[in-house]
Amino acid sequence: MLSVSRFAERGPFFRVALVAGVALCLSGCKLVDQKTFNAQAGKPPVPYIPPAPPGPPPVPPLVELVAGTPSAEWDGPVEQIVHKALARKPDILFVVKCLVPPGTDSATDQQALVQLVQGDGQAVTQAIIKAGASPVQVEMAAMPDSTVTKSVIRVYVQ
Repeated sequence: MLSVSRFAERGPFFRVALVAGVALCLSGCKLVDQKTFNAQAGKPPVPYIPPAPPGPPPVPPLVELVAGTPSAEWDGPVEQIVHKALARKPDILFVVKCLVPPGTDSATDQQALVQLVQGDGQAVTQAIIKAGASPVQVEMAAMPDSTVTKSVIRVYVQ
């Protein structure tokens, strides 16, 4: 039987062939290291960053009226609420917001807003003034709002 030492003694050609053969065999081997057992080894840890907490809920309106509701249904309750609000804070500001659902056309939105302001918006504003608030204490705003499905009037206080 031919041993490796005897094979290497045969000449320089055989030595080079032996070294090349050993190098070729070892090049196909994967060395064992930390990543053999844990693919995440050596990588820096990634800290868990929790998502930001949700913001505070929106301030609820003092009064919310669906457009087209007869004034006989909401006139009395609005008057009582205005009296209570003025009793707690005499210099209170009433913000009347007229909101319509957004449409596909801005001209249609504008026309709906004008009708809402001139109709129910003005009626609610006049009811607040009639209940005891001065005209300086009432502010009106009108805008399309994607959170509503029907035209509404919301009264906020500040």
